[in-house]
Amino acid sequence: IIGGNVGKNITGGYFQNACPIRMSYVLNATGFPIARNSPYAKVSGADNKFYIYRVNDMIDYLTHTMGKPDLIVNNPKQSDFIGKKGIIVVKGHGWSNARGHVTLWNGSICSDQCHLLNDPDNGPFVPEVGTLWILP
Repeated sequence: IIGGNVGKNITGGYFQNACPIRMSYVLNATGFPIARNSPYAKVSGADNKFYIYRVNDMIDYLTHTMGKPDLIVNNPKQSDFIGKKGIIVVKGHGWSNARGHVTLWNGSICSDQCHLLNDPDNGPFVPEVGTLWILP
């Protein structure tokens, strides 16, 4: 859907972790565009917008743009975030291609996998810290 250099890198197998790209798409579409001259690892899409492709860079972007997270939890589980809506980042270890996951949280579930404690989709990933930027 994004195409451009994003599509080329995904098709070529260079980008295996697409969560920061998906979040960039959301941010670009909702008034928080990724600037061409920003210091984050990014590539352009066919729409001439920019897409961050590293979780750590997305965390830095969110902190720079939205301030410190509203909630920080060690050993994060789903119940820690119930009733709050926003952007959730789960940092941990065990994956060879990413140090965490970023996604939208609607107050009870993630828009895709959450990768919180006891998530059956975690595989070798062990979540250590969950952060949430609360959105209206």
